[in-house]
Amino acid sequence: MNGTSPVVTRTTRHGRAGSAVVALLAAATLAACSSSTSPSSSASTPASSGGSFDTASAANAVKAAWTSFFSKTTPLAQREALVENGSAMAGAMQAFAASPLTSEVTASVSGVTFPSPTKADVTYSISLNGQVVENAMAGNAVYQGGKWLVADTTLCGLLQLAESQSGSTAAIPGCG
Repeated sequence: MNGTSPVVTRTTRHGRAGSAVVALLAAATLAACSSSTSPSSSASTPASSGGSFDTASAANAVKAAWTSFFSKTTPLAQREALVENGSAMAGAMQAFAASPLTSEVTASVSGVTFPSPTKADVTYSISLNGQVVENAMAGNAVYQGGKWLVADTTLCGLLQLAESQSGSTAAIPGCG
């Protein structure tokens, strides 16, 4: 991890369904990270050829990275490259990848702001079978290696939230 604290905010009116979805999202998120290539749309330089930060292009790239990362159709082998420190997170992600419920959870980005040209604050919602069950969640993206990635703090925050709701105190591999 990059040493920053996890940023996860959750608001819900769905009680158990919301808690179950956080656990499912953790499974989906973990299933989301295991190998090499990311979509070309997530590769976007934070500065345009003129040298200024292109907010619209960067926001589109962040949304594309998040959409691919949380998509049930993105192969596990491609998702590791969509998260910061993905190879370090692989153990945790693979442990949850076997859950059949992961294919029922999706996330959609509703807002992206940039506190810096290499960090994005992302507002997103979680859906279960197309029904929004967790709304206005907060996460981050980081610009590294020429592309926007889901921040490892976001992934770890989701996993820690799911673990705490399940009553587990087990350490999450990669979330040291």
